[in-house]
Amino acid sequence: MKIAVKEQLKCTENPKVGVVVAKDGKILSTGFRGEVPKKHAERVALEKLSMPDRIGSTVFTTLEPCVALQANQGVEPCADLIIESGVREVFVGVLDPNGTIYSQGFKKLLEHNISVKFFDRKLRDAVEQETFEYGVIEKIIGAGKRRVPVVGSGINIEVRFSENDPQTIDISWNNLQFSHGHVDLIGPNGAVKIAAGASKFSHISDPTVFRFPRHYARMEKGMIAIVRPEGSTFCVLFKLIDLFENDILIKWEVRKL
Repeated sequence: MKIAVKEQLKCTENPKVGVVVAKDGKILSTGFRGEVPKKHAERVALEKLSMPDRIGSTVFTTLEPCVALQANQGVEPCADLIIESGVREVFVGVLDPNGTIYSQGFKKLLEHNISVKFFDRKLRDAVEQETFEYGVIEKIIGAGKRRVPVVGSGINIEVRFSENDPQTIDISWNNLQFSHGHVDLIGPNGAVKIAAGASKFSHISDPTVFRFPRHYARMEKGMIAIVRPEGSTFCVLFKLIDLFENDILIKWEVRKL
């Protein structure tokens, strides 16, 4: 597992993925995303081996193997390659937060009788921080931008002004309606306001001027909302950049009050 994380650290592009293939207690090959242009890390590592070496092996991958996103996809998904290679067991660092892929690789491997286990918690936390450009999606700090999944009952996110500030603002994204072009941003009661008229964070010199607080905002593409719970010493601005079938792309910024 640790060697897979070391391979991950060699990546220069996101998501960063490292892979190790082992058998009978020996490392047979390694790979990382970007080692071979346009090839995923699992494929890089497995294609270094002959078929007899692949059969019965164990794959350690820092990110859940991908699945087909569309029919007639040009490149064979990593989950399919693992299955066809006769791999016996797979250890996964983190599940893919892309809502279209989330748990699908995990599920497919299990359906083909491949044992799937996960890295220990400390390693998972390290992998999570390194894999994606903006770190853990359940906690955000300062300012940033990333794509997050909104599936099932939605996603809860803890917002902090800084690592050293213990105060938090808890929000959630829920009820994604891709066909209708909206998603709900939910915060504490009376803490959410729409920044009507603003299209950039720089347009908002004072986040407290906006009216009509509520507990949620129905967000459409391009909208900005402000979440400021009563008594909080900071607020967070969210902009919905884009919506997808199972995901949203958001930008955020925290402000001291």
